[in-house]
Amino acid sequence: MIKHRLFGTLPDGQKVTEYSLRNNAGMQVDILDLGGIIRRWLVPAVDTPLAGESQAPVDIVLGFDTLEDYIADQAYVGALVGRYANRIAKGHFSLNDVNYQLDVNQGGNSLHGGFDGFNRRVWQAQTLDNDAEASLMLTLVSEDGDQGFPGRLEINVTYTLGETGLKITYRAKASQDTVFNPTQHSYFNLAGHNSGSIEDHQVQILASHYTPTDEHAIPTGELADVNNTPFDLREMTTLKSPLLSSHEQIKLGNGFDHNWCLDAYQAKMNAPELVAKAFEPKSGRTMSVLTTMPGMQLYTANYVGPEPIGKGATEYQGKQAYCFETQFYPDSPNQSHFPSASLKAKEEHYSVTEYRLSFS
Repeated sequence: MIKHRLFGTLPDGQKVTEYSLRNNAGMQVDILDLGGIIRRWLVPAVDTPLAGESQAPVDIVLGFDTLEDYIADQAYVGALVGRYANRIAKGHFSLNDVNYQLDVNQGGNSLHGGFDGFNRRVWQAQTLDNDAEASLMLTLVSEDGDQGFPGRLEINVTYTLGETGLKITYRAKASQDTVFNPTQHSYFNLAGHNSGSIEDHQVQILASHYTPTDEHAIPTGELADVNNTPFDLREMTTLKSPLLSSHEQIKLGNGFDHNWCLDAYQAKMNAPELVAKAFEPKSGRTMSVLTTMPGMQLYTANYVGPEPIGKGATEYQGKQAYCFETQFYPDSPNQSHFPSASLKAKEEHYSVTEYRLSFS
């Protein structure tokens, strides 16, 4: 089932609509056509021992109550990001012997597509509703030269809420060779968006290598073995210990803000494979992440601050959520040994990421 409502009006007069997708398992996901933002994800509350007591659903993603707060947000909370998720060093790359200069919007580098990335755009929305699942298809055209990227890019992203969680399908075509790396930037806290630290949560990432970075979060080019490091999350690991590690990479990122090279990845995958899990012990909620992408950035919200004020007057702080950003590796256009993020003219980019929830 899908409902919609007017969420607000942008300064230029564009209307922003919120779409609410619901399933038969008691989940609801609220999505804005501004930036494809996942604003709320409601899940059933843990059963209470008090007979007859009914608890409200729990919202497991960070977000804001007003459009003005989303305009002010600098942390990409809940948004689709692109054309290129994560960082490109100095906003510069070469493709087919042509040099391109992108917007430089963080520390001398290009982050998440530039100053006016996909998270700032109002997408065209189409609802697709049936008895089994509810889908919202968002469509956007990014013109040749947008933020410095080559080629006219036509992209659609479909959110589908099934019985176990949310599937996100990305499709895109470009008029000329370009680079393309979309992702979804929701901040999850399985105990509830307003429940504080995630240091007691457990995380698993099925990856034997990760990409270390310099002080500007640009990969050094090394594919480092996770063995005997805080980045070895191949078994369920409570976050507190690795986040307190003295490892140089943890210090540089003030926590996890790194890309893992996913073991399950194979070129031209069509069906997503399990790559990560998160578990919150008090509620018993588990989120499984499946994807066809080669990498995933785990970000532990290290630099999230109290402004803008979050939903329900919540002052968010660092390490109160985690992002699982499925992606090509950061700075892939400048690292020839990384999986290629190039998209050839008139060929289709297709990728899928799923966030599945289970309750114990």
